[in-house]
Amino acid sequence: MSKKQSVKLSGPQQLFYTEAFKKKIVNEVLSGKLSKRQAQLSYGIKGNATILYWINESRGLRGYEKRTTPLADFAEMKKNILDKKLEEENKELKELLRVAKLRADLWQYAIEIAEKKFNIDIVKKHGAQQSTPPKNKGQKKK
Repeated sequence: MSKKQSVKLSGPQQLFYTEAFKKKIVNEVLSGKLSKRQAQLSYGIKGNATILYWINESRGLRGYEKRTTPLADFAEMKKNILDKKLEEENKELKELLRVAKLRADLWQYAIEIAEKKFNIDIVKKHGAQQSTPPKNKGQKKK
């Protein structure tokens, strides 16, 4: 038989799948190779609950592999993924900080050059008052 190992009966369209075929599908779903929906579409299995029924039917029977990952392994995997993300974020932030420090140093250098060249204080000293433009009392603009 082809991809689908089944026997068709006359009358209403009802399929009987071989035990080997059922076992193969259940093993693929339980091992995580395929989801129930993927198996249903790949093998042309009719009915939304058919594979679920086979899985429930197979519990306790020998020959069906159930490869589940223990909860501790999931926690470890999640921790590893989080650690990698944090390391990448840390590396990115360190690079941004390095660039920001370079920019600050460049601006400081430019200010020092301008102060020497024009003989003025550009950076205000701590506690200095902000200068305000003089007010012209009594004079109106035309």
